[in-house]
Amino acid sequence: MALIEPQNPMNSHKLKFFTSHEYECDINQSIQSLLDSLQNRNPNVSGFTSKFLELIQAKPDPRLETIWVLSCLTFQPEKCQKDDILDQLLAVKNLFQSITAYSAACSPSVSISLIAPVIYKLCTVVNDLNKKEVDLKKGKKVRREIRSFVDVILGYFNVCTEGSNANDEGSRLITPLKALVSIWVQGEENGIGLNHFFPLLSEEIIVWVSDDSGSELGLMAGAVIVQAFLLKLCLKFSDGTLKPELQNELRSWAVCSITVFRNFYFCDILVKMLLEPNLPVMSLLSSEDESLLRKVLYDVVILPDYTFLHLEKLSHLPVNHIKDNILARLMVTHEAIELFRKNKDHQKAIFYANAFSESRLPTFIMKLVTSELGTHENTSQPKGSSPMAILKWVLDLEDQCLTLTDGFMSKYRARFVQYKSTFDLDDRPYKINAGKKDDDLLFVIDNKGNDEDENIDDCMNDVIVDAARTIPSDTNESGKKRKGTSAEKKKNEVKFQRYNLADHLGSRSANDDSGSASGVEDSESDEDSD
Repeated sequence: MALIEPQNPMNSHKLKFFTSHEYECDINQSIQSLLDSLQNRNPNVSGFTSKFLELIQAKPDPRLETIWVLSCLTFQPEKCQKDDILDQLLAVKNLFQSITAYSAACSPSVSISLIAPVIYKLCTVVNDLNKKEVDLKKGKKVRREIRSFVDVILGYFNVCTEGSNANDEGSRLITPLKALVSIWVQGEENGIGLNHFFPLLSEEIIVWVSDDSGSELGLMAGAVIVQAFLLKLCLKFSDGTLKPELQNELRSWAVCSITVFRNFYFCDILVKMLLEPNLPVMSLLSSEDESLLRKVLYDVVILPDYTFLHLEKLSHLPVNHIKDNILARLMVTHEAIELFRKNKDHQKAIFYANAFSESRLPTFIMKLVTSELGTHENTSQPKGSSPMAILKWVLDLEDQCLTLTDGFMSKYRARFVQYKSTFDLDDRPYKINAGKKDDDLLFVIDNKGNDEDENIDDCMNDVIVDAARTIPSDTNESGKKRKGTSAEKKKNEVKFQRYNLADHLGSRSANDDSGSASGVEDSESDEDSD
């Protein structure tokens, strides 16, 4: 399916001039009036359409609030008339078309955040499809179109982020997210609307996004990308692929996608959702498939070394968010290792421990502690570089009144304490470098763009490299030529290198990041095979 090219809905209209303060006040007053009207038994909201169209036209880069509200007002009457599953899907595609048309001049964070209602409505269509008795041939057609549409959405995110800092541009909400969501999810009890509106986010992430979205939209943009990402992965389970082949395919696509988006909050939310007992995909997957997806995501977030997550690349982000991310990655690595130990897969546990010890994460944690505590000669050092050793060291420092688990990670303070008691009872060291390493699981992503042959001969690296090379670097989904010279194209190539501890701890160049690769489509055209 080609990327939708929406028509510009702006009609010539005499525009009212607003100062920034007047503009924000008028938006809030109009939204409050709409919310008051929706409380009536038979609300009449027809007059609000022209009002919010005027607010959109009043600025070259309209606010997220105005686009969301107008899109909702124009979508709802159409939704009520759609009963057929294909018509429902068409309505969601039209919603996407409308939103992307209005957001053409918006920043990347705003443009991506605006797609949250599209994901919400699309997940509703997927759930309806799973519940309804649909003709087999028609069901296959709908699923094929849904998968293609998800690819279009992911391609749109790539277009939004290409050549810019996709994490945040200082955009913020002036209206509480809960109020905006209540316009889309009407008739729900207080607080329930957010859970329905973000169907593929965990409750903890929803609380975090709704609390912090007023200060930065980069966080919500990352949350929206995560939902499309997870929806794409979940839809692959309906293809009937054998589980081992499916696991390799999902892992390859996921690593390539993370490399493409290069978005801190996208990766951060993925890691933090792995701290939850279940991924928020249980409405789409069986418990067995959810367990398989979790193992895939463990590989994806633990084993690669993504250069855009290096500390020198994150100076524009809030310190608390960086600190929480480092601790979350530490916790997830430890819990993944313990999971595989519990399941008697000791070899996999060793691979994870090796990857952690040879990564930059222990160094990042040392820098984090130094920044919090300062440099003191009597500061203890961790007894090893395994996740268990680092966790025990962090907890010992917290017992000495060093506060690390505040912010988002304060929610997991009790789990840290539980770790401590477990360590005291079971202080078995990880068998670092014991036995034969599985090269299939030790890989690292870098974007240096050099031409040296890294002699990558293991199976998993071959799969991932092949997937990365199939990402088109000069065209998007609609066939339009990307901007950039051949030199830029070479610079943006994805390179895969072996871990080298000396490189990671030495004076490695801080300028090895490049722009994202182009496109997020699968190399296989599985949709066409149905």
